[in-house]
Parts: sequence; C-alpha cells; structure tokens
Amino acid sequence: MADEISDEYEVILWWNIENYEYCWQKHSEELQSPIFTATLMESTKWNLSLYPAGYKNENYISFYLSRQPEDEGPESFEIDYTLEILGNDGSVLKEYTGKRAFENKVGYGYSEFVERTRVLQLEKRRFLPLDTLTVRCRMRRCENRSQERVQMYAKTVINIEKMSFIWAVEKFSGLKFEQKIPFEIQATTKEVLMSFDLFFSEGQRSEDLIFIDINCFIKKYRYFLFKVFLIDVLGIKTQYQQREFWYRIHENNYMFNLRLSKNELLKKKSLYLKDDTLSLYCECVFPTGISFEEIISTKTELTIPQTKSVVRRSVPKINKSRKQSDNARSLKKDFKSLYNEGTLSDITLCTKTESFPAHSVVLCARSRKFKAMFTNDMKEKIEGSVDIVDFDADTVRRMLSYMYTDSLESLQWESALRLYEAADMYEILSLREKCSTFLEDHLSPTNVCDALVLADIHQDNDFKDVVQTYIIDHDIFVFCSEKWKMLLKNNSKLAAETMHTLWLK
Repeated sequence: MADEISDEYEVILWWNIENYEYCWQKHSEELQSPIFTATLMESTKWNLSLYPAGYKNENYISFYLSRQPEDEGPESFEIDYTLEILGNDGSVLKEYTGKRAFENKVGYGYSEFVERTRVLQLEKRRFLPLDTLTVRCRMRRCENRSQERVQMYAKTVINIEKMSFIWAVEKFSGLKFEQKIPFEIQATTKEVLMSFDLFFSEGQRSEDLIFIDINCFIKKYRYFLFKVFLIDVLGIKTQYQQREFWYRIHENNYMFNLRLSKNELLKKKSLYLKDDTLSLYCECVFPTGISFEEIISTKTELTIPQTKSVVRRSVPKINKSRKQSDNARSLKKDFKSLYNEGTLSDITLCTKTESFPAHSVVLCARSRKFKAMFTNDMKEKIEGSVDIVDFDADTVRRMLSYMYTDSLESLQWESALRLYEAADMYEILSLREKCSTFLEDHLSPTNVCDALVLADIHQDNDFKDVVQTYIIDHDIFVFCSEKWKMLLKNNSKLAAETMHTLWLK
C-alpha cells in the first residue's frame, strides 16, 4: 500500500487498532496512538487522537493530529496534513486535509470525521475488516521540504474478555405481558456475575415488544457490549442486535430492546420457535484495556522529484546483516517458486479432495516422519505418493508452504489448530512451535478450552501450562462459558486437573 503514495509527503504514519469495535471511551474521551518523532521535520513529536464516541457530537468519530510538548522543533511549525481511514485494500474511505501552524500541545483535525453507525454497522465490513481500523496521517512542511520520506507503522491492540451463553425460552407462545423469564451467570463460588430478565412490554404501536433487563455486578469494567442473535430451527444465528453500556456509579441495571414483537415471532414460528422454544445466543464483551501499543516498524525512502511525478528508492544501508537478510529472502523466493511450479517433483501428497506434488528431499529435511518414510523401503517411497486422510487440503497446503518457505500466511484460529496437529503428526517441530505461539497470543475465554484439549492430547506441557495459566487468570469468564461446561462433561479429568491447578495457586 505504501508504494501507491505518489505525492511529496515527508512523514507518513499508519495506525492499526485491533478490536476497535470494543473501544470503551465515552463521549469526549480519546484513544491515542503511540507518540512518533518526525526526525525529518526538525525532530518534532506528534500523535494521533481518535474519539470513538465523538468529541462534540457523539454520533461521529472525531480524528485529530496533535503536536507533543517539549520537542526539539521550533515554537510554531506550519504543515500540510491529511487524515484518512483506509479499507483493507488500502483505498481511502474517508479523509480530511488541513494546513495549520502547530504549536506545542496543540491539535487540529475534524470533530465530525465520520458517522459512528457507518463504521460500526452500515459499512462495517469495509471499515473494520477483522475488526481492525486502519488510519493514516500524512504530513509535509509548507516550505523547505526534505527529499527523504519516513513511513512508520503503529499498532494498538484492545484486549477483551467474552462471556457467551445460549438462552432457551420455553413455552414462548404462552408467555404473558410483563412476565419475566430469568437467567443468571455465576462464578464458581456461586456469586452472581450478571442476571437477565426477558419480558414483553408495550411498544409505540401497542405491540408486545421483547426486552431484556440486564444487571451487571462486575464493577471492575467501565464498559461492555451486549450482543444477541436469534437462533433458527437449523441452529443458524440470525437477526443480530447489539448495544453498548457504560458503567454508572450506584447503578448496575440496563435495558435492552430486541426490536422484535411477540406477534412477529409467532408468525414465523416454523423458522424460530422449534417446540415453542425461542433460542437466543447472547454475548457480553468486556474490554480490559490496551495490551499492546508501539511503533512496530520504520521505513526511510529517498524521493527525487521529476517534473510532475515522484521517483522513490530506498536509502542504501549496506551492512552484513542486511546482505544476509536479502539472501534469505531470495532463498525463500526460489524455494517458493520450486514448490509452486512443481519442477522435478518426485512425490505426491494426496488428500481426499486434492493432490500436491512435492520434493522428497525437502520433506526429509523438514520432517522427521517424512525422512523415516523416504529413507526406508516403505510403501510411500515405492509408490511415490503419501495418502493423507487425517487433514484437509487447506491444512496440507499450509504445511507444505511452510516447509518450503519457513513462513505462515493469513493464519486464523481454526487453521492454526489444524496446522498444529499436522505439524505434530509429521514431527515438524518449528511449525508446531509457531502454531502454539499463535494460539497462545489469541487465547480468549471462548476458545481456551479447545487449546487446552489440543495441548493435552499432544502432551505439549509448555503449551498446556500457558493455557492453564490463562484459564486461572480469567476464571470467572472461562468457567461460565458453554465450552467449559462441555469440557466438564466430555473430559472431566482434564477439567479437574485445571481446577486443581487453580486451587494450588
């Protein structure tokens, strides 16, 4: 994306905010980027500020560029700047351009930068791919511009905890006006963490609308997001609704309107009321703070103006480590081409749906199991093929790509689980370690039980220790989850072992 910039900006900051949907800031409260130093612009220091619930108008996200106090630059510094929100393909979804003289502690931008509903609901897929907001700031001096450009990449990660449950409301058609159907989430100590009451109340059109009365007794969080899905007779989640709630002193009661009427659901009972039971999937998401915020990389380029265009080349930095890095990249590129083209391949890995040509020498070098196959007169060596029935084509493709390039691309939770199992079976130890590291970095109360079972089955004690420590640190969320209840039922020994570890702590 950076290579598409063709204008003469001297400093460019890209800022990714992961889990942006769960920003807890109230109206007029800001979320700040890491501070960055514009060395090309007289070492002035800056940061970006977003107001997720608006600075002046709470219906808009506000976006500002601010100069920091006590930098080494002049008292007043005049610049042109552009603030942007980008899509996942690098396209500009919203922008604001200004020209200002910035003094210390002064910020400028736009208080009504973009509508909140547009970002969080109407065009969420465009603005928040993988729930990550990407913003960019481009800056240049009004005079005496440098022929260099610095691009910096910053990252902020909002940490979250989730509690989810399925609420089955039986004998739905017989429920009466204002009759309350209760549900509770309890800690292992039987302490009530949250309670819910579903009931009908009269709406504006004299319909019996469905409401949920929420009581939250967890005081350590300032904010939570409540989501509700209808579950149809096929078990598919539909008709999504959500609302955000901020903690109020001396008050823990909140009201949620499902925007559905009793009559509306009764008319669609064949779709939503199996055995006269209304099934709701509910999720409470609590942001717990920022777990990571840093400038993660910096890139310097040389810009050479030529008539109306700008030609860029990287600033040469010749050193031994750079040479070695370039050689490694070249080697990976060559091996990737070898894999993609299948030149001189002598073995085929066959899944149920797809076959992959490969090179036995590469497989032997990367996998102990493949080495044992091909250095002995086993059936696979004689026939020139390996039947893989335990893993799907995507997992085998990812495994082969790693074996040739030592890199992983576009890894997600489910694919990491499957790839971990494949790496363990074929004894690709470095791949197993990378998968476990990915899983450790993406643990949550809703998936930690899957990771625990995986680590236990494969006797990976280091991985298992990390997972159990996470469960101990997040016990009130994990032990209330449906996944933990399933673990208690299906693997009581492992659950008891984890509970014993908690008791010892």
